[in-house]
Amino acid sequence: MRRSSYRSDVMQAMFYWLMVVLRLAFGALFVFSGLNDLLHFWQPPAPVTPQTQALMQGLVGSGFILPVLGVVYLIGGLTVLFNRFAALGLVILAAPTVVIFSYHATEHHLLGPGLAVLIVHLLLAWQRRDAYVDLFQANPARRRAAQSGRISAVST
Repeated sequence: MRRSSYRSDVMQAMFYWLMVVLRLAFGALFVFSGLNDLLHFWQPPAPVTPQTQALMQGLVGSGFILPVLGVVYLIGGLTVLFNRFAALGLVILAAPTVVIFSYHATEHHLLGPGLAVLIVHLLLAWQRRDAYVDLFQANPARRRAAQSGRISAVST
């Protein structure tokens, strides 16, 4: 019995550190991308397909979307990287993650980079799933009041 408890503790520790490494890598990716969108210190590979070329031409041509994305990436990435308001940071980065996944799917990368970003995002969000409960409640204030005993759960 003691041996299985030890294995369980080791597995929990390994999972904890895996999630820490994934969180740091995910946050650093978005901080790097945000700074790059603002400061232009690294040129990403050019888009290959006509669809992604049109997307990038539109983003660059607008003159303001890439800096706005840079700020969004930077704020979201910093919250995840420093584990402060990380649940909010993951919400902020949800739409960009879907766009990154779709972009790489369209680029014929066999979903590699985009799928990796999406999976890590989902794992990190799942780890913080309790923070999102109120987002899916019609009346979260009433639910919290009912849980604290201030009102009955069946009253209207």
